[in-house]
Amino acid sequence: MNDTICAPSTPPVHSSIAVIRISGADTLRALNSIFHSRVDIKPRYALYRSIIHEGDPVDDVIVIFYRSPRSYTGEDMAEIFCHGNPMIVQKIMILLHGLGIRMAQPGEFTRRAFMNGKLDLTEAEAINHIVRARSEWEIQTSLKQMHGSLKQAIHRIRTRVIEFRADIEAGIDFSEEEIDVLPQEQALQAAGDIHELIADLLARCRTGGQLSQGIDVAIVGRPNVGKSSILNLLLNQERAIVSSIPGTTRDIIREPFQVNGMHVNLNDTAGIDTPGDEIESIGISLSLQKIESSPFIILVLDATGGLRAADLSILDKIRNKKKIILINKVDIAAPDEIDRLRGEIREKTTLFSAKTGEGLNDLKDAISKLIKNEFIEIDNSFIANVRIVDLLEQSVRNIAAVGELIARQEPNEIIAFELQSLLDSLSEITGEITPEDILDSIFSRFCIGK
Repeated sequence: MNDTICAPSTPPVHSSIAVIRISGADTLRALNSIFHSRVDIKPRYALYRSIIHEGDPVDDVIVIFYRSPRSYTGEDMAEIFCHGNPMIVQKIMILLHGLGIRMAQPGEFTRRAFMNGKLDLTEAEAINHIVRARSEWEIQTSLKQMHGSLKQAIHRIRTRVIEFRADIEAGIDFSEEEIDVLPQEQALQAAGDIHELIADLLARCRTGGQLSQGIDVAIVGRPNVGKSSILNLLLNQERAIVSSIPGTTRDIIREPFQVNGMHVNLNDTAGIDTPGDEIESIGISLSLQKIESSPFIILVLDATGGLRAADLSILDKIRNKKKIILINKVDIAAPDEIDRLRGEIREKTTLFSAKTGEGLNDLKDAISKLIKNEFIEIDNSFIANVRIVDLLEQSVRNIAAVGELIARQEPNEIIAFELQSLLDSLSEITGEITPEDILDSIFSRFCIGK
């Protein structure tokens, strides 16, 4: 990290403003060179300057210089705000390269911030989550993690483990005197308490991981009950073809959707009934597979004509599923028809009209409630990638092994060794001990200029 790097932080498109970042020991030298200025550039002030090359103007810009260590990366750093023309950005980048400032790798600014102790690995990964978030919940949760919420949770557990290990090692020091520093019962209780803390954190990370990937919701029903119309209404766009001809939808249409700040994947499926041809049969097979794989179901029923055999068959298939039973076409059904249908179903239903939009807010609220009832810890969950989940799973195995060693009255040296393995797993989550190749993998997923 002895060299100085630069990169655009904004996309290469025509826009009002573009941003170029510079970080490293030669930052100030580079600024003075492109501005042809020897006037001190005051840190943390927005300064108006002209970039000149061989007597010709390149652009008039705003520059902010940050003196180490009071910068994002912890190094001398600058941000140049120029006009958002890709050709201007390219000219400035060429000037910087000519001064020996190299192009940054993806995520290299954040990696330098991590290496310089400005943030830990969970906070660094949270920055990437913010950039790639697809829902309001993801943004808010990632912001909390950027400010240290996951780091603090890990550190609380590490503190308990360190204290526990100290008690175990005290038993090693006094082993010859046969002093029982930590009785077996207390040791088992301590191991159990730590196991509970890690298992709880793992569950909340798994919940956050599922929510950030998007929760699958399948819209199912027999043909022509209005599934595609409901999808279009929820999305507020004509995404699926709507036709009075049965079997129009042959494949699964999957679209992202936000409901009360949560990311949902809506799946419009082919109508389930007796197939009319081979292609329709394939579509029905895919619909049945989607019912099996989706944690949440919206079953659409036609308010006119009562329950049919296909409806009953689908109801039976989703009997044990988390579901919303939506009665569509209430705008053209007689009240007694609706009451009769509800009586046949004998489950909670939501009334809806894809034509008028009646019940749309009720449907959105029902989807939100369905998900929140399943994920009770939604507001206390963390967005965790596979790396973090794997390390927490390893931590659970470590502390479980500690409990088994204590129960078998194994020597304290062996128990202390297993506790150190647990501490290593927890430390790897925050990046206190992380192999170089793991860091390469993490930061390579970032945008260039971040």
